[in-house]
Amino acid sequence: MKKLIFICVIAVLSSTISAYQTVDMEPPQTYKFILTHALGKKLTKQAYFYVGNQEVWTLDMRNGSKIRYTIKGRVGSDPMCGITAKDNLGDVCAICIEKKSGDSVEVEIRYSAGVMTYTGYILR
Repeated sequence: MKKLIFICVIAVLSSTISAYQTVDMEPPQTYKFILTHALGKKLTKQAYFYVGNQEVWTLDMRNGSKIRYTIKGRVGSDPMCGITAKDNLGDVCAICIEKKSGDSVEVEIRYSAGVMTYTGYILR
């Protein structure tokens, strides 16, 4: 009886270990965008937008306010566009980061009430 219980425990442990080994986990990767303009006007202080393959993206306005966007879904094959998110105030928005020339980017955050457009560059 003890041998049977021991064999069952070993079988369960080995199947659990092999299941964890087959899970393909991507390490978190974060990109930092420096935003210099909002709605065509130069920001008094550059804002930082942290994005990547994590669930929460953060827009740090560097004046004490931070907006956290929890990613709810993605549409299309572009990893930086077609993103549906909910901010920390409960509002739903669509986010699109479009590459321009060189390291320049345009970040569009579209709410039902309006669109916020930022321009800046990726920090490498």
